[in-house]
Amino acid sequence: MIRALFSTLALCALAACASSEQVWQKSGVSDFDTANYLSECRFQTGLAKIKGERAEELVKYCMQAKGFRLQ
Repeated sequence: MIRALFSTLALCALAACASSEQVWQKSGVSDFDTANYLSECRFQTGLAKIKGERAEELVKYCMQAKGFRLQ
């Protein structure tokens, strides 16, 4: 009984950690401008006709090149 309770609590804690949303941040840049930079990176990736995980990886590199960090 106790083992099942601990297992359930562990799964709930893991799910809570996994659901926290990460956002791009850069000191001195507004949320509006951040969204514009992110859209630009996604657009450039789309022009290259890259899809899926590789596309998200390229968007990540693009944002990092602009000085943003995912937090």
